[in-house]
Amino acid sequence: MGNKLLMLSALFFSLILFGQKDNWKTFEKDSYSIQYPKSWTYSDQKPQPMVQFVLLSEEDSQEEDEFRENINLSTESLQGRKMTLDAYVELALGQVTEQIPSAKILATEDVSLNGKKAKSFIWTADFGNGVMLKFKQYILISDGTAYILTFTSTEAEFDEYVNKATDILDTFKINS
Repeated sequence: MGNKLLMLSALFFSLILFGQKDNWKTFEKDSYSIQYPKSWTYSDQKPQPMVQFVLLSEEDSQEEDEFRENINLSTESLQGRKMTLDAYVELALGQVTEQIPSAKILATEDVSLNGKKAKSFIWTADFGNGVMLKFKQYILISDGTAYILTFTSTEAEFDEYVNKATDILDTFKINS
């Protein structure tokens, strides 16, 4: 009886997870791909030259705080530079804390992103005017390019969106 209940539960959760991915879109470029919910919006508008794309959460996510949670991908060519992932992350975290004095690194961890070694870290910063943002970033290096995936949210809504954002971040693949 216990095994049947366990099997039915596993099947039920598998169907839920499978159904969720059915409602997702895939953005694919020459060297990478990422999936995201259909309720999110893809934009190739580049707020900075290194940014490759931005995924925006549902429009109603900004009703309470006038901020729309988002994920973006930045890339940096490392051609000609021998840099390990650890060294790159140390440099990136140093730049964050140097350029944004209010930044606080809350957590860092080694992760695997579709078979690629990556680092994940979470940090916050006060950008003035009462706007406290919280970030979850993944950094990986592949074929001489650093890929920096960033989920950005208000600190107040971070916990509400971080699981969905992590699901999206975890779909990122380097096309080898």
